[in-house]
Amino acid sequence: MRARLAEAEATLEAIRSGEVDALVVAGPGGEQTRAIEGATHPYHVLLNAMNDGAALLLPDGTILFANRRLGEIAREPLERLRGSRFQQLVAAAERSSLAQFVRAGRNGAREFAIVSDDTAPTPVWIALSAVPLGVHPGGNGTTAGNGDVILMAIVTDLTDRKRADATRLGLMQRLISAEDDERRRIARELHDETGQSLTALLVGLRAIEEQALTLDVHATAQRLQKIAAQTVDDVGRLARGLHPAVLDDKGLVAAARRHVNDFAKSFGVAIDLRVEGAVSRRLSPLVQTTMYRILQEGLTNVARHAQATVVGVVLKHDGTTLELVIRDDGVGFDAAAALEKASGLGLHGMQERAALLGGSVAIESRRGHGTTIRARIHVRD
Repeated sequence: MRARLAEAEATLEAIRSGEVDALVVAGPGGEQTRAIEGATHPYHVLLNAMNDGAALLLPDGTILFANRRLGEIAREPLERLRGSRFQQLVAAAERSSLAQFVRAGRNGAREFAIVSDDTAPTPVWIALSAVPLGVHPGGNGTTAGNGDVILMAIVTDLTDRKRADATRLGLMQRLISAEDDERRRIARELHDETGQSLTALLVGLRAIEEQALTLDVHATAQRLQKIAAQTVDDVGRLARGLHPAVLDDKGLVAAARRHVNDFAKSFGVAIDLRVEGAVSRRLSPLVQTTMYRILQEGLTNVARHAQATVVGVVLKHDGTTLELVIRDDGVGFDAAAALEKASGLGLHGMQERAALLGGSVAIESRRGHGTTIRARIHVRD
């Protein structure tokens, strides 16, 4: 096989150097002579014009051919690439994985990092395709061959894409931070200004009630006092919904306990919160706010759609991963269909918030079997 591949490489080199100006092609109609225009093989021109790197490999990863773009990505001259091992181009920690990928000889694609001595690693997407050798027409429209193959590797530089993704991620994180800052500001104003004004009004109505000279005035003062008291509670709940001060002052666990208690009182649903591990208050504000928002949205969906009687919430931190699990015994739904058809910010919003921090939100549900929402974010204290 190596002898045949060496002969094929020598033929390709002769074509590239202009030593061959015609080929004899054998086919069903017999042998035909095909002229080559110019001294350069058209496929050679095509490969070198590609924006992606390209290489032909032996099954062990030896490079038979590399185009100019691969040389640029690897920062190696083409003469040095030819005859070297393809897996030597990537970071040392990934060489074994790439060698197995190449030896498998199957069509597929994976991400790796190409390294050179003087620059940072270059993230690349490597797609492999098996190319059979010696294939000829067989009976009944089939093909036959000797089983020998080479591999075509297409190497796509992901640097610009990664940079664009990082920029987008940074912008989205700043956007979410700005949104949370605005929520915090509005919540503080509701608490400090509107809340205090309503409290003063409530105190005044109590004074009027105590000093009322007629029963009508007394009854009116009592009624207005109740309205004012209810309004104070509503404003407080609205402020906590926008951004609970306890989240900034005492951390995620305290804020979660407060929200769970408010939920149980408002909707009459039995709910249990269990905290596992030490959920540190030193976690970044963005991580804590993200988990709190997911808890809010998850329980809002329970209240709106689940018809549940019992809800369980688990918040745990094992040192590397912060996890939130919300389970209910409600009616359930088709999760895949709901995610596909959802047009609002609920389910997708939870997933996007977690994804911006490298985390995930999984939703498991079946009709009649309740729902489980599991959010995970990899964190460090």
